[in-house]
Amino acid sequence: MREAVRFADGVAACQAGVFVEVGPDGVLTGLAQQSVQDGVFVATARKDRDEVRALVEALGRLHTHGVMVDWDTYFASVPAKHIELPTYAFQRRRYWLDATAEVASGGGLVAVDHPLLTAVVPAPGSGTLTLIGRLSLSAQPWLADHLVDGQVVVPGAAQVELAIRAGDETGCPVLDELTLQSPMVLAAGGSLQLQVVVAGADDSGRRQVTIHSRAGDATDWRQNAQGVLAPAAAVAPAFDLAQWPPPGAEVLDVDGVYADLTAIGMEYGETFQCLQAAWRQDGTVYAEIALPEQSGADARRFGLHPALLDASLHAIPMAGFLPEAEPGRPYIPFAWNDVTLYAEGATALRVRITPAGGTGVFGLAVADTAGTAVAEVGSLILRPRSADQSATRNNSLFQLDWVQAGRTGQTDLSYALLDVPSDDAPVPEAIRRATNAVLAALQAEPGASPLVIVTRGAVVAVADEVPDLAQAAVWGLVRAAQAEQPGRFVLLDLDTEPFDEGTVGRALATGEPQVAVRAGQFLVPRLSRVAERAVVGPALSGDAGPVFGPEGTVLVTGGTGGLGAVVARHLVTAHGVRHLLLASRRGAEAPGAAELVAELTELGASVRAAVCDVGDREDLARLVASVPLAGVVHTAGVLDDGIVGSLTPERFDAVLRPKADAAWYLHELTREMDLSAFVLFSSLSGVLGSAGQGNYAAANTFLDALAERRRAQGLPATSLAWGLWASGGMAGDLTESDLHRLERGGITPLPVDDGLDLFDVAIDHEHAVLVPASLNLPALQAQAHAGTLPAALRGLIRVPARRASTTATDPTDLLRLVRTQAAMVLGFSDTEAVESAKRFQELGFDSLTAVEFRNQLSTATGLRLPATLIFDYPTAEAVADYLAAELAGGQVSQA
Repeated sequence: MREAVRFADGVAACQAGVFVEVGPDGVLTGLAQQSVQDGVFVATARKDRDEVRALVEALGRLHTHGVMVDWDTYFASVPAKHIELPTYAFQRRRYWLDATAEVASGGGLVAVDHPLLTAVVPAPGSGTLTLIGRLSLSAQPWLADHLVDGQVVVPGAAQVELAIRAGDETGCPVLDELTLQSPMVLAAGGSLQLQVVVAGADDSGRRQVTIHSRAGDATDWRQNAQGVLAPAAAVAPAFDLAQWPPPGAEVLDVDGVYADLTAIGMEYGETFQCLQAAWRQDGTVYAEIALPEQSGADARRFGLHPALLDASLHAIPMAGFLPEAEPGRPYIPFAWNDVTLYAEGATALRVRITPAGGTGVFGLAVADTAGTAVAEVGSLILRPRSADQSATRNNSLFQLDWVQAGRTGQTDLSYALLDVPSDDAPVPEAIRRATNAVLAALQAEPGASPLVIVTRGAVVAVADEVPDLAQAAVWGLVRAAQAEQPGRFVLLDLDTEPFDEGTVGRALATGEPQVAVRAGQFLVPRLSRVAERAVVGPALSGDAGPVFGPEGTVLVTGGTGGLGAVVARHLVTAHGVRHLLLASRRGAEAPGAAELVAELTELGASVRAAVCDVGDREDLARLVASVPLAGVVHTAGVLDDGIVGSLTPERFDAVLRPKADAAWYLHELTREMDLSAFVLFSSLSGVLGSAGQGNYAAANTFLDALAERRRAQGLPATSLAWGLWASGGMAGDLTESDLHRLERGGITPLPVDDGLDLFDVAIDHEHAVLVPASLNLPALQAQAHAGTLPAALRGLIRVPARRASTTATDPTDLLRLVRTQAAMVLGFSDTEAVESAKRFQELGFDSLTAVEFRNQLSTATGLRLPATLIFDYPTAEAVADYLAAELAGGQVSQA
C-alpha cells in the first residue's frame, strides 16, 4: 500500500514548485517541478527503508526552507515512535541557546549597550563578572584602519576601553593598571570573540581584570591583557586645557606623521588619522585630535573612542622625547596606569602629554574642545615593538623566589617528624629509596598533628647552592600530598646537619607549608614574574646567532609525538637546525613519525627517528655515541596519575624511568661534550604541587634540581616547568573533568605559539629553572578569597585577611553548602543537579574530584576532614549530617 504525503497550504510560498517526485512504481526519482493543485502537493512512496529515508530527508529539506509539511498524515500509517534528543550525560542541559530575546535578559545574561560588547554574565556568589563581545570587520569596519605590518590589529586603546567599561559594571571605574600581553589580530573575513573577566573585590575594593580573545574558529583563548580596577576617588580633575594652544608653544609639523608611521609598518586609515595639530613647550607636547565626521555617531556609544585615544599618542614620536628605535621597531603602548574617564562620547580632544620619568613613560591630560577634563592617564609606558613582544611573553614566564617568611617566632603546636637522610647510592637508586620511604610515611594513618618532612639541600634557596637530587624529588612528592591534604604536611629544608625542636617550632610558626632555613633565616617560596629578559648566551634574535643552529645534531627525546614533534618543527623553522635525532620507544614506527620526518626533510633538515628506551642507560649510550651532539631537548615522559594513597613504588618507577632516569643518563653521557643547550621539559606540578600527580611531580622537581646542579658545574642547562599546553604534551591524556579542575585551580591552556615563544625566551635565560605557564588570575583571586590559594602564589595574588570560621550548624544550610561545593567541583550549572540522597559515585566523582571536594569543605567549615569523606559518607545528606555533628562538637579550627 502506498501512503499519501500531504503538504499544508504554506507550500504556496514555494513558488518555484520544488517538491519530491515519486515515479509510477512508487520509487523516489528526485526533485522536480509541478503545479500546485488545491494548494496541496501529493507524493507517494513504498515503505522500503531506503526510499522512506530518502523521502523524509527531502521533505525535511523543504521543511527547513519554510514549507509547511503535513507530517501527521505521513506518519499516521508509517511505523514510528517519538524519541528524546540526547543531552549532556546525566544532565538535561542543552548544548545550544534558545534563539529568543530571553538570551539577552535571562539565564544570567544581561545586555550591554556598547560597540564592542554584547552582554555581561555575573557569577553567583563569587563577585566575578564576565563581559562578552565579538569583533569583526563587518560589525566594526573602522578596525580595518589600524594595520601593523599589513595585519589588522585591535589597538591597545580598545583594550583600555574594554577594561574601563568592565569597571563601570562593577563600581570600579578607575583603571589602576593594565598590561598589554599579546596583540589581538583580526583576520580578513574572520572574527574575534571577547571575554573581559573581572574578579571579586579584595579588601581594598580593587578587582583583577583580564581580557581574552579567540578567533571565531579557534578553541583556545588567548590572554591579551591583565590589570587591576579600583573604586573612584572623590577627587576632581586637577587640570583644564581652556587656554589653547598654550601661549608661546612651538608649532610642530604634522603633515608627514602618517606617512612616517606607514614606513615603519604602522599603517593608519582614515578613522585613526585624527591628529590635526601639535605644539611643544618646555618638555610638554600638546595635540589636537578629532574623529572624521562619519565616526561621530560611533563615538557617542564609547566611553572614549579607541581611535581618539590611540591618536592621542601620535604626536609623541615627533616631539623628540623617545630615543631613536631600530628600523621597524616603533614605540607602542605596553602598560597603562591610573586611567580615569571623566566624560563620555567625545569626538574631538585637546591632549597634554608630559614625560613622567624614565624612557618612554608619559602622563596624559585629555580635555574636550572647551578645555573641560575628559580623561587622565597617570602613566603610559611605551616600548619598542620587538622588545614589547619579549615583555609580552614574560607575562607568562615565572621564577620561584625564596623570600623572608612573613611571620616568625615559636609555636607550641605538636608535630610528627620524618628526617630524610642523604644517600650516596647511584642517583636513580637514591631517588627511589628517598621517595619510597617518604611515600610510606605519607600513606600511614594520619594523626592529629602535622607531619614535618625534613630534608637537606633539596632546594636552591640562595645563590650558588648545589641541590641534593634525590631529596629534591621528595619535595615534588610532598608538594602533591600537600595539594591533596592541605595542612597535613610541612616541608622543612635545612642547610646544616644538626637541628633541634626550636628550628622546627619556628618553621611551624611561619604558618607556611614549605620552609627553607639558610644561615638562620627562614625563607619561603614565592612565584614571581620574570620582569626582564636576562640572557647568558646569544638570543634567538641576537647578533651572535641562535642558541641552536645549523651546525651539529640536536637530540629530542620523545621527539616523534606530543611536544617533542612540536619542538622539532620549531627547531627547524625558527632556529635553523639542520640535523635532528628524534628518539622514542617506537622510532619511525610511532604514529605520525613518518609524516613528521618527511615534513622536516622537505624543510631542509636531515632527520633520523631512532628507537631508544631513554630510561635504559646502555641503550641511550649507544644512541648518544652514534652522532656528534650539539644540543639536547628532553621532552620524554609518561603519566600514571593517582592520589598519594594509591601510589606504589612500581607506579613511581614507571614515571621516574623515562623522565628522571633519562635526564640523569643524558647528563652523564653528554657531560664532556660541548653542548650549546641542555633543555629539560619539567612541569608546574613539581613547583606548585598537583593533586594526583605525586610521582610525576617528584620526577619533575628532580629535573629542576639537575638543571641547577649543571649550572653550578658550568654546564648549560635550563629546566622549563611548563603549565598546561593547549595541545601536545600531557594535555591529550587529560579528561574534560581534569581540564575543568585545572582551570578552577588557576591553570589555563597555553596556546602552542605562545609556548614556543616562551621556549625561545627561556632557553638562554640567566635562571636555570623557569616556569612558563598561563595563569587564570580571576580563578586564583577566587581561591585567595576562599583561603585555598597555594602559598607559592601569594606573591602574585593579593590575599585578603582571614577570619575565624563562623560556619552555621543548621542542617539545611550545611546541606546547601555541600550541594553547592559538589556542583562546583563536578562542573554542574546549578545545585539541583546534586540530588541530596544520590551517591557521589553516581554523580560522577572520582578520586581527584573527591579530594578537591573534601578540601573545599574543609576550608569552608574549618574542619579537618578525612580523605575518605565521600566513601564514609556517600551522599550529600550524609556529609551534611557529619558536618553538623563535627561542628556541634566544637572542632572548628581557627584560621
